[in-house]
Amino acid sequence: MTAAIGHPALRLIRVRIGGLKLGTLAAGEWRVLTAEERQFLVN
Repeated sequence: MTAAIGHPALRLIRVRIGGLKLGTLAAGEWRVLTAEERQFLVN
């Protein structure tokens, strides 16, 4: 989308998925959700 207006994206960095912040997770890493995060997802 940015390339269409003359600003191509060279790299994208995902910092959150929905309301969940990824923090310092590297590519391919995973972690268990906290109780608060699980509650956030079901509400």
